[in-house]
Amino acid sequence: SGQFRLLSGLLVAIFAVSILLGGSLLLWQAYRNMLDAQRKTSFVSNVSHELKTPLTSIRMYAELLSEARVTDDTKRGRYLGVIVKESERLTRLVNNVLDFSRLEQSRKQYQPVELDLAATVDAVLENQSVSQREAGLELKREYPKEPVLVHTDRDALEQVLLNLIDNAVKYASDDGELTVHLETRGHPAHLHILD
Repeated sequence: SGQFRLLSGLLVAIFAVSILLGGSLLLWQAYRNMLDAQRKTSFVSNVSHELKTPLTSIRMYAELLSEARVTDDTKRGRYLGVIVKESERLTRLVNNVLDFSRLEQSRKQYQPVELDLAATVDAVLENQSVSQREAGLELKREYPKEPVLVHTDRDALEQVLLNLIDNAVKYASDDGELTVHLETRGHPAHLHILD
């Protein structure tokens, strides 16, 4: 009878602990799901806001041009330049979202090639030179004399550079400075973009 009570008590204790542990795991999973949902909602909200900004600019300038309100050729050229620049920015944002989606699903495939890092950085900076000038950023390049060869995915590298430069331009103070510093310490290359 004593053994039966001891065994019954032990079984009840094991059952209670199992219920508590199971409940704790369920609560933890619910909490993680809630955090995931909040992150996704925040991500969608941020992406929507980021996409809305260039779309608004494109629409505004396109409407001005289509209604023939702008007669000055210089202004027309400037407005078309803004439309092109904002379209490129929109393309970058969409590519970022697609890349993020591929990374989440482990479907992103990189195509590494050997390239000259300094030449690649220069090409990206050249493509962004108009927006840098408009933001009042003075560009400084600090590269080694010899080529810096790296083995990496060109598109992914360019995307990272565009994001960094775009942020520097976006948050630049007047008469700011954008410094691109490239150095090699041993095998890896170190690229610093400072505003």
